[in-house]
Amino acid sequence: MQGQDEARDREVTPWADDQTREHLQVLVEGVAELAGFEQSAILLRRDGSFQVVVAASVADGFVGSVTPTGAIEREIERSDDWGAWRFVPHDRVGDEVLDYSHIPDLTPLDGDDAWHPLDSLFAPLYDDQGELRGLLGVDSPRDGRVPGPDKLDVLTRYAGVARTLVLLALEREQLNEKVRMATEAREIVRQALGEGTLDRVLAACRSTLVDCFDAVGLWLTAFDEDGGATTTSYVRGSDVEPPYSEIDDVVMDLAHRYWAEQYVAPFSRSVPAHPGLPVETRDQLLGFLDRIGIGSVLFVPLGRGTECLGFLVLTRVSDTRQWTEVERDAALDIGRDLGTAIANARQLERERAVVDRLRKLDSYRVEVVNTLGHELRNPLFSMSANLELLDVSILDEDGRHSVEAATRGASRMRAVIDDMLTMAQMSDPQREFEPVPVDMRRVVADVLDECRAGAEAASVTCTAELPSGSVLVRGQPDELHRALTNLTTNAIKYSDAGGHVIVRVASQGGSVVTTVEDIGIGISDADQQELFREFFRSTNPAALVRPGTGLGLAIVARIVDRHSGTIELSSERGEGTTATITLPAYVGTVVNTINLE
Repeated sequence: MQGQDEARDREVTPWADDQTREHLQVLVEGVAELAGFEQSAILLRRDGSFQVVVAASVADGFVGSVTPTGAIEREIERSDDWGAWRFVPHDRVGDEVLDYSHIPDLTPLDGDDAWHPLDSLFAPLYDDQGELRGLLGVDSPRDGRVPGPDKLDVLTRYAGVARTLVLLALEREQLNEKVRMATEAREIVRQALGEGTLDRVLAACRSTLVDCFDAVGLWLTAFDEDGGATTTSYVRGSDVEPPYSEIDDVVMDLAHRYWAEQYVAPFSRSVPAHPGLPVETRDQLLGFLDRIGIGSVLFVPLGRGTECLGFLVLTRVSDTRQWTEVERDAALDIGRDLGTAIANARQLERERAVVDRLRKLDSYRVEVVNTLGHELRNPLFSMSANLELLDVSILDEDGRHSVEAATRGASRMRAVIDDMLTMAQMSDPQREFEPVPVDMRRVVADVLDECRAGAEAASVTCTAELPSGSVLVRGQPDELHRALTNLTTNAIKYSDAGGHVIVRVASQGGSVVTTVEDIGIGISDADQQELFREFFRSTNPAALVRPGTGLGLAIVARIVDRHSGTIELSSERGEGTTATITLPAYVGTVVNTINLE
């Protein structure tokens, strides 16, 4: 006859492998057959109670029923010790055990050794540490008599076999549980580590964590660097969020202590005492759990290294099923992994904040440079216009030299302003970049046409070595033209009369390589380290006498970076310089390419 306790309604937890269950079934059937009993069963201690896992010749529904551990232990205390077996006569059977027992329908025989329907005969099965792990029980002897020495000898041998099989079954079940937990834990960590923000880390693992630990809900709190906290909660089948903030301060202190001790706390009314948990705090927590309808929680600290980064609380409605050692170990491992995920998300958020601040600074700098550039252009234009209106024919030689110097100064200032504005444009994080197919042969041809007059004036020869077919990259034609113009004019400017500048374009695998080579004055090793820095001018006296703004190569570097390319420079003092730009090749079909021949 079955009792009405909530535990009786639970379904038996299926075995991970059918073979173990079959072995236990064969055992109970063998006991019933060879020892002369109508019925037999094996109970295993699981989740704080004893559960019938296999039985022979019993009513439907008996397998899967449970009996509280306390009731079993009290029954052992009132039993007679028959070696491996314990016998409880009907007049000593506890009422609480009867509520959970299957009582056979039989009429007792006459005599002192007659078997009564309420008699109980069972073999406690202990592990090597002396912990009670299961029971082998028999009922309804076929001869209607309490077993004698011969029958008890058979039962004793079966008790030894049952102990071996039960311990093996529990060991295999624990191993399967570890494998399951490890597999699900890896999935939890994979989801958490794959997210880049703290909110998404917390959201990614909520439902998986609840499923993994057979919980009804959780709340997870991650500590902020400024002393605050971010909390997420999840309740299976409900959108209502319990008022966890009521106890946040209490559990925050516990989280730091338990992370230092690497301790996971299974907390409930049946297990209320834990290290560092004062009585008043315990009562406060129990009252809170009662109010929100939670019977048991598993409190897990989260962290990395020595730093506690938060805590995880898994919840169950009832404390009938206790948190197993396997679950506690898995929870601590997950606490470490989630701590790593939280730390990574915090680091990414810090980096994003730094990038955002730098982007804002860049935008502000661009705005300042644009404003200054336009403000300077107006008076510069007025000054240049007035210089051009001067009638230098009426001036003496010193006056003409002064006007010429002022005109050159205005030209240099105009060049600086133009370069500053270009530099600001290339540095603007808000500037759109919409690449199109660009044939680098056409860019080089246009650049050489533009530089021809300057090269002839400096007595420098400029030539190009270009392939016969199109060489395409993804980019902005105007920006690439500006980059190559800067490199080519630099090569001309720092070449002596009679020098030679060669521009080459070639495809190399998935890249397009463009080089600008001269045989000019060259650049020292020390200067090469600073060349792409804004406003840098060479320390070479031969270079300083040639005008420049110090922004040309910095502009080139920004343009190349916007095009996802690289720029390298090799040079020797007095031998010449080669600048190399490598850009990703365009992949696609382009119609109507231009023939340069």
